[in-house]
Amino acid sequence: MQLPVSLQPWRQWLEWFAPEQLPLFADLLGRLNPMLGPLRGQQQGGIPEPDGLGDLQRRGPYERLLSSEWLLADEVPDEFMRRAAVGEHMFLAPQYRTHQANRLIVVLLDAGPLQLGAARLVHLALLMLLARRARETGAELRWGILQNTPGLHEFDTPAQLKRLLNERTWQPVDDEHWQAWRNWLAQQQPKAGECWLVGQRLPVTDRQSCTHRVQVHRSLDGQSLSFELQAATTRRVSLPMPDERLALQLLKGQFDGEMVVAPPLKGSVPRVSLTLLPVIASAGTHVAMKMLDEPGMVVIKLPAAHQKKPLEIRRHLWSAGRIPLTVTFMNNTLGAVLSDQWLLSFWNMAGLKSVDKPGPEVLKLPPGTATFLPVAWLRNSVTGRLFLLDTQGHLAFWVVETGKSPAQPKTGRTHSLAQGVLSLAKVDREVVVYVRKEGNRLHTHSVRADGTVSPAHVIGIADGVSQVLFAASPLWRGSFGGCAMLTVDNGSERWCVISAKGSPYEMERIDLTPGWKGLGLLQEGNERYSLVLLSPNQQSIALYCDGEQDVLFTTSHAITKVSFCPLSGLVAALTSARELLVYSVSLRTLRLQVFCNQIPDKHKEGADA
Repeated sequence: MQLPVSLQPWRQWLEWFAPEQLPLFADLLGRLNPMLGPLRGQQQGGIPEPDGLGDLQRRGPYERLLSSEWLLADEVPDEFMRRAAVGEHMFLAPQYRTHQANRLIVVLLDAGPLQLGAARLVHLALLMLLARRARETGAELRWGILQNTPGLHEFDTPAQLKRLLNERTWQPVDDEHWQAWRNWLAQQQPKAGECWLVGQRLPVTDRQSCTHRVQVHRSLDGQSLSFELQAATTRRVSLPMPDERLALQLLKGQFDGEMVVAPPLKGSVPRVSLTLLPVIASAGTHVAMKMLDEPGMVVIKLPAAHQKKPLEIRRHLWSAGRIPLTVTFMNNTLGAVLSDQWLLSFWNMAGLKSVDKPGPEVLKLPPGTATFLPVAWLRNSVTGRLFLLDTQGHLAFWVVETGKSPAQPKTGRTHSLAQGVLSLAKVDREVVVYVRKEGNRLHTHSVRADGTVSPAHVIGIADGVSQVLFAASPLWRGSFGGCAMLTVDNGSERWCVISAKGSPYEMERIDLTPGWKGLGLLQEGNERYSLVLLSPNQQSIALYCDGEQDVLFTTSHAITKVSFCPLSGLVAALTSARELLVYSVSLRTLRLQVFCNQIPDKHKEGADA
């Protein structure tokens, strides 16, 4: 897991969480750490006790004089007296053991109604801080719940963390709870060097049995948390309220990071190309990538939550020598448009037959596979269409032969649909949408499987617009379902989000920090639109919504290719280490994390991975 330098000291505990949950602790740890002070349990004191014999020394009582010195008194008494006069006698020196205070840190937490919600996150942050301090000083950390029967637990595994979060009660802490704990701790060995009470409206304590008191409560306006530490002195700090959605997910014990561990592999994942985008099924069930060492694709079926059966991985090969222009899923079936010198063939696409390569005025086809061309597939009970957009703005389509297809347009031919097209996307099970430039204006159109094209909908001026993102929405079946237009100002992206709500349509301008890039537009239910972003260092995926930007997940290596599917809400990121991460923005869950770097035996010798 990639962590900022400021969070590295707590890496051992932060690795328990999913990457998107780390921002919850970044500010808390930074603000609370300076308040803790030194560990009391390290202070020495008491009367030293003898612990055997130590070194030799020139001074001491004569009962500790070396035996060899007493021999001189019998054999050479003058030498014995001389040594005594000049201080040359050798004495045994005792070894002393110094008392040291116990290195046990006990933290007792209030799990009552006054500490539900955001205060529990402060409990977690405080435990991480104390656990790190205990580790660095050779101490031990134990925690317990004030309202429970006395008993201490470790804090060294995610299971212990879940146990802590599952501790909830509607009973406020009172004096009887503390007295039970105080009596129990007094009987335990070793004694606690520090005892922390954490909560709100804590019972009265004395300094001998409770060394630290922490009061955590919401501010009067509900916009922050107050943290007050009472020890030798009283210190206070104001803490920001955490993101409600992420906090709720974590407090329910949902550590999405646990789902990152893929089920056992049913075979290995072959080495994949780093120059082509991952392809996501619109149903959100599969992801495909172009294999590097073989002519074809590897398809991974995304595992269900807590899946135990092996991860399903399949290799799909086409004839060598054919160039893949684009790849798409038809439901859960993978298909591709392949090109050779004379023909376009439709690999694994039922109802589509090979056609002669069209002229550049209809479809300008690239000579290689630097990138997959935008593609969309529609099918109903009667007919279907495959749409393809080239790099010159030519939008073409082919009609699927079903036996029920209408006479026009004909199957087995390449048909031109529009010119000057900027973007193409499938936004509904029944609808494909595209935006084209006409004069100085941009128009959107919706297309159905039978070829019905909606009237033009003007979304804005075309000047400077280089890309348009579409939100998946059933509103596209009628007219307009929401989109975002990109312009670049001094190297920084500026997005104009046009909502389908209101009359006239609402517009929101989003100016991204230099280096950030927009990947996709998402509308969850009837809520506002969110913009999926890629960070400047290409190691984080974030979400911008309502003026706030939250990191969804981070990667250990730079992301080389990333795809976003507006229908499924999935992000598929491929890193320079050929690590594939598939993240559900809608569920805020990392669905898959797997390396795709298996080299076939025939390529291993001298392979450049």
